[in-house]
Amino acid sequence: MSVVDFLIVGGGLAAATAAETLRAEGAQGTIAMLAAEAVLPYHRPPLSKDYLLAPKLRDSLFIHEETFYRDHGIEVLLGTRALRVDPKQKRVETDRHGGFGFKTLLIATGARPRRLSVPGAERDGIFYLRTWADAEALRAAMGEARRAVVVGASFMALELTASLIRKGIATTVVAPTDTLYCRLESPEFSAFIAEYFEARGATILFEDRLSRIEGGRRVEGVATHGGRTLPCDLLAIGIGVEPDIGFLKDSGLLLDRGVVVDAHLETNRPGIYAAGDCARFFDPVFKRYRRIEHWDNAVKQGRIAARNMLGRRRSYRTVSYFFSDVFDLGFTVVGDLRDADHRIVRGSMAVPAHRPRDPGEGPSFSILYLKDRALRAALLVNRPVLDQKAVGALILNRVDLANIQPKVADPAFPLERAATQTVLILQGGGALGAFECGVVKAMEEKGIYPDLVAGISIGAFNAAIVASHPRQAGPALEAFWHDLSLATPPASSEALRRWLASSQALLFGSPKFFYPRWWKPVLHPAQWPVFWTSFYDTSPALELLRRHIDFQRLKTSPVRLLAGAVNVETAELDTFDSFIDELTPAHILASGSLPPGFPWTVVDGKPYWDGGLVSNSPLDLVIESDGLSNKKVYIVNLYPVRQSLPRNLAEVLTRRDEIVYAEKIRRSARVSELIKNFRDLVEQLMQALDPAVAEQIRQRPNYIETMGETCTAAIVRFVHEGEPGESAAKDYDFSRHTIEEHIAHGYRLAKERLEREI
Repeated sequence: MSVVDFLIVGGGLAAATAAETLRAEGAQGTIAMLAAEAVLPYHRPPLSKDYLLAPKLRDSLFIHEETFYRDHGIEVLLGTRALRVDPKQKRVETDRHGGFGFKTLLIATGARPRRLSVPGAERDGIFYLRTWADAEALRAAMGEARRAVVVGASFMALELTASLIRKGIATTVVAPTDTLYCRLESPEFSAFIAEYFEARGATILFEDRLSRIEGGRRVEGVATHGGRTLPCDLLAIGIGVEPDIGFLKDSGLLLDRGVVVDAHLETNRPGIYAAGDCARFFDPVFKRYRRIEHWDNAVKQGRIAARNMLGRRRSYRTVSYFFSDVFDLGFTVVGDLRDADHRIVRGSMAVPAHRPRDPGEGPSFSILYLKDRALRAALLVNRPVLDQKAVGALILNRVDLANIQPKVADPAFPLERAATQTVLILQGGGALGAFECGVVKAMEEKGIYPDLVAGISIGAFNAAIVASHPRQAGPALEAFWHDLSLATPPASSEALRRWLASSQALLFGSPKFFYPRWWKPVLHPAQWPVFWTSFYDTSPALELLRRHIDFQRLKTSPVRLLAGAVNVETAELDTFDSFIDELTPAHILASGSLPPGFPWTVVDGKPYWDGGLVSNSPLDLVIESDGLSNKKVYIVNLYPVRQSLPRNLAEVLTRRDEIVYAEKIRRSARVSELIKNFRDLVEQLMQALDPAVAEQIRQRPNYIETMGETCTAAIVRFVHEGEPGESAAKDYDFSRHTIEEHIAHGYRLAKERLEREI
C-alpha cells in the first residue's frame, strides 16, 4: 500500500485548486489525486452553455495541462473512484489501484445529479448534465433533435433550455414549482425570467410533473400529471444535485446532507478535510451550516483546505458568489438568501420589447434581500462591478440600511456610498497605547465613530474596548488605562522620573498586566530559568481584559474588530475577526504576547506571539480582509517614520524599534502601479471582446473581486512624535503620570488635526 502525504479524493475544481495551493504554499512530500473521470480536472460551468454549441472550446476547459501536474509532482490517477475511507487506519480503498494510506486527506468528490424515478426513466435519450462525458452525449443528441423537454426550474435546467433554443430546438420546460429559480425566493425575478424565456421561444409549464416517459428503446415523449402529452426527441433533467458521498457511509465521518466540516473545513476526524460541493461547512459570515454548489466556492474552499492541511488557521471569511448566463443575460447572486424578511427591487424588471443590440441597452436591475435591516444577499442583473463589490462589503460588514432604504431603492444611487466605512487603525507600542485613548476621545467629541477598528498588540487591547463600547469608547478606554497604570515615586527631573518608572515595571512588573518570573518560588526543575520561554507571566492580563472588554457585546456590536497575531510554529500572521470568530480574552492577549518578555498565548490549540513581529500595521489586516475602497481611514502611529540620527546605543535600539514597528503599507508603490497596469490591460482586452461576452465576464466573481477595487482610501494619520523626557524604555513606562500625559497628548494632537480636516 502506498502512503501519500496529501491524498485528495476527487478530480474537480476544488481538488485541483487544493493540489495547486499545496505546492504554491511550499508543501513537501507526495500529493495524489483520485479522479473518478477519465479526463484531467476541468471547469464545469461552460458545459451547459458554450461547450454545447462550440465544442472547439474543449482545450480551454482544462484547469491545468498535464505538464503542470507532472512538473509540480502531483500524481493524478484518472478513472479511479474511492470505495471506502477508514479514518482510524488512515486508508482509502479504490476500485482500480488498491489501497492508499494517507497522512492528510481532502474529500472533494463534488455532487451528482438527482435522478428521475418515473416509468420509462431507463430509456435512451434522457440526459443528466454533470460531467464532460454527459456534455459530449447531449451535444451529439442535439445535432439530430427538433423538439426537447427540460424538467426542472433550477439554474442547470434553464441554462440547458437556453442552449437548446439557441441550437434551434423547440423546447418546453416542465417546472414542478410555481416559480423559476425558486431558491431565489423572488416572484418578481421568476416572472421576469419566464417572460424573457418565452420571448425567445420557450414554453414553460408551471406546477406540473412527469408521470411517465413514453417511447420504445428511446424517448419519444412525456406525459405529465397535468394531463399533457409532450412529444420530444430528447429529455434533459435539471432537478438539482446531491453530494457524492456514498462511499463514506461507514467511515465514521459526520454526514448530514454533505460532509460536515467546521469553519476550517476539517471533519470530526483530525487531519481529514472536505471542500467544494460535497462539504457542508459552518459559514462564519452567516453563522450557519451551508453547502454551496458553485465554481467560486470550489476555488475558495480548495485554497482554504490546502492551507489548513499545512497547519494554518484559515476559514471561509468572504461572502459567497455564484453566477449564471442564459442567452445574452448574465446575473450574479451574492450572499445567503435564506430567512430574508424584506426585498428591495432596484431598477426596472421589464423585458425589452426588442432584443437589444448592445448589452448596455438590456435590462439592468438588482434585488436586495434584507434581514433585520441589514443586507443578507443580492441578485444583480447586468449591474456595474462597483455595485456588485459594494454588495459584498455591505453584507460582510453588517451595514444597517434602515436610514437610507429610500435611497437604496433608487437604482441611480451608487451602492458604494452605502458601503463607505470609517476605519480606525491602532498600532502596538506598550504604554504608548495610552496615546490612542486620547485620540479616540477627540474623535468621539467630533462625532467620528469607526465602523471597523483594527489593532495589533496593545492596539488590539484598545481596539477591542472600542468595538465592545460603540460610540462610548472614550470613557471605557480611560477606565482601562487608569486601572493599568502604576503609582510611582516622584523624582527631581522628568527624565529621571520616567527612567525610575520604567525600571519599576521592568523589575517588578505591572500587577494587573504581567509579573516577573524571577520573583516566583522555584518548586520544580521545570521552573528553572534555563527552561523559561519568557521573562514575564501575563496571566493577570486575562482578568484585566475580561473586566474592560464586553465580550458578549462584541458578538453583536456594529463595530467590526480585527486583531493580528503571529503563529509561532508557522510564522503566519493570523487575523482574529469579531464578525467571524468567537473572540475571548486569549485572542486579544495573543496579539500582545511580545517575546521574549511575554510568553506565547494558546488560541484554539495554536501558540501565538505579538502580531507586530510580522507587521505592526493593522492597515494590512484591513486591506487583506476588506480592501481599501470607499474608506475613510484614521491611523494612530505610535512610532514616527522620520526621526533624527541616534546619538548613543540606547537611542540606536530605540530607533531600531521605531523602524521595525512604524506604520507602513507592505504593498509598495511599485506593486500598486503593477496592479493598476494589470487592471487597465484587462479593461483593454474587454473592449476587444464581443460586448455580450464581455458583459457575461463582468458578472464572474473573480472579475468582481479583482476589478472592483478601484479607489484607495482617504487616510488621516495621528503621529506620536514623542514627549519631553521620554527614554528608550518609553513603551514600558506605565506610571500614572506618564499614562495621563500620553492620553492628553493624543487628545490635543487629534483635536488639532481634526480641526484642520474639517
